[in-house]
This record gives sequence, C-alpha cells and structure tokens, in this order.
Amino acid sequence: MKVFISWSKNKSRDMAYILRELLQSFGLEAFVSEKDILAGEAVQSKISAHIKNCDILVLCFTNDNKKSPWLLYEAGLACGLNKKVIPILFDTDHNWTSWIDNPMNFAREINVQSANFDDVFIKAFALPDNQFIRDALKVFLSKIDIVRDNYRKVDIQCEDFVEKLASIDSFHVQSPEYKDKVAYFYTGFETLELWNEIVNSFMYSGKYLWIYGRKNMKLVLHHKQLFQYLKEKADTYNMQGIDFKCLFLDPASDEVQHAHKDQDIFPSELMSTIKRANHLIGDNPTFQQCFRKYSHKREEVIIRLDNCIIYSKPQFDENGCPPIMTNSMFQVFSASSSQGKEACHKYEEIWSEASPMY
Repeated sequence: MKVFISWSKNKSRDMAYILRELLQSFGLEAFVSEKDILAGEAVQSKISAHIKNCDILVLCFTNDNKKSPWLLYEAGLACGLNKKVIPILFDTDHNWTSWIDNPMNFAREINVQSANFDDVFIKAFALPDNQFIRDALKVFLSKIDIVRDNYRKVDIQCEDFVEKLASIDSFHVQSPEYKDKVAYFYTGFETLELWNEIVNSFMYSGKYLWIYGRKNMKLVLHHKQLFQYLKEKADTYNMQGIDFKCLFLDPASDEVQHAHKDQDIFPSELMSTIKRANHLIGDNPTFQQCFRKYSHKREEVIIRLDNCIIYSKPQFDENGCPPIMTNSMFQVFSASSSQGKEACHKYEEIWSEASPMY
C-alpha cells in the first residue's frame, strides 16, 4: 500500500516524519515531500505523480494549519482522482465538525487524542490487529506528545481554553500573541463573550472559579444558570469538589468614589447588582460563604478558571480612576507557572482580608 503524507508548517511536518516512520515499520510505502524529494528534482511534478500513484492520502492537521492552501490543493487533487483521504488530527479542534470553519471537513478524521485511536487507525489502514501493531502505536503517540510539547505556546493546562478564545471573532485583532508560555490578547477582556467561555468551561466539570471583580454585572445579569448550578451544588453536596470564590467591591467603602469614572451610575449599579446577586444566592449558608467584599483599590484583575489565570492590570488616570475594562487587554497563563502562583497567592491574600457578604 502506498501512502502520501501531506503536511503544512513546521509542527505538521514533524508529525508527518513520525507518521512516515510508523507506516514504514508496518511495511507500507510512505511518501513525505521534505524527506523523499532529492535536490534538483522537480518538486511539483513529483508530488503530483506520487498523489496519482498513492492508495491513501493522509492530511496532517495541527492547530495552526487547518486552512492551509497547500493542504487544500493536495486534498482536492486526491479527491478528484478518487483516492481515499484520511485527515489526522494531532491537536484538539473544537470546530472540526463545522463546515464553515473547517473547509477540510469532507472525510472522517482520525483523532490521535481519542480513546479509540488504535482501533480506528488499524481499521483505516487495513492493518493486522496484533500486539506488535498496538505497541508501535503507543510509541508513536509518545513521540507525538514530545513534538506537541516542543511547539506548545502556552502550558498544557491553558491550551484548551486559549484555543477556544482564539476561535472567537471578538478576540482576533492582532491576537493572541505568545511569549514565555503566556497568551496575550489585545482585546476582549470582561466582554460577555469571555464570560460565556469562562462559565461554559467551568460548569459541570470545573473545580476552581475565583473572581476578583467590582460589581460583577455581566456575571450576575447574564449567567443566572451558574448561580443555579452552584446553589444546587451547595444544597445537595455542600459545595464538595468545587472551589468557588467571588469578590465584590464593598458599596459602603470610600473606594467606590474612585473605582469608576462615571459616578452618576456606578454606585447605583453596584448596589443593584449586589441585590440581584443576593436574590440568586439565596439563604444557603455554604453558598453565601463563597462571596466576600473588599474595600481597597483594585490594582489588578485576577480570574482563576481551574488551572488557568485570566489576568489584566488597569492603568489609572491622573485622578486615580481606572479605565473601563470591557474589551481591554488581558493575559492567560498557567496557575502552576511562577506568574500563576503569584496571582493565586495574591488572590488568597485579598480573600483572607475581605469581609463576609452575609
């Protein structure tokens, strides 16, 4: 059997090399352009010839090459020749099943991170199901993990959440950028879209959700289902397995005068939001303990979502007032990183000094 392995960009190329080695160990003839075209050979004609002569064309997909014109071209040529095309997903892709977001979604994929990867791979390539094959697939997956780690832009604890944010149009203005395992988003902070992703990521499977807010209006007004979920957890399980903390600015504190530029609306909005929150929280003492109020100047915004920290640092004007934070810059980094540990420690300090809401 002849297999043509299509790749685009460095990470996908390295995955293709490992796949080529695996298939060759099974006695299959596997072609990768970077490895199998010699100096002086006509690249395009040799690629076209190998696609025409192959039995299967494999597309190596990573999180940075899904819409690659080169993959589209090679896949289109193979489909036009009625070749069997197998997309292999080396990274998690939440939009893979979307025809709009994924022009490559025309053939059933193999996901290397799925629980039944071995079974699907063996069947797709018509391999014998024996221990040698399954052991080789285990080694293959371990090598793929090494490549994935080498190209990881953020720590693995944040990768899934950052990938979800990166797929949202609201955050696409020159972002995200990555440096030292930190994702920098230049827009989108405290937007409803961000809160939607935070709440959706936390509900039913999350453990940690710590919020260092002011009035938390978007949370209270638009995510009543979160309060209902947490209230049920408090009533039924005494919040066991969930660490939820939410900080409000104390409406009786002097800081209210400096916490927002628009003093005509901020104090009344703060009071109104707290009243709404009280209604949602109810009278369960366990759930009530999850809320506290602070009275100091908030110089940074910290949200912990499981092992991710969503962080922003406001710049104050000459009067000491922060700007409107909605749609501002923010960062995402791991709670286990040095920055993450510092942010968690800072939050816990603030929490310990804050006053009970009830």
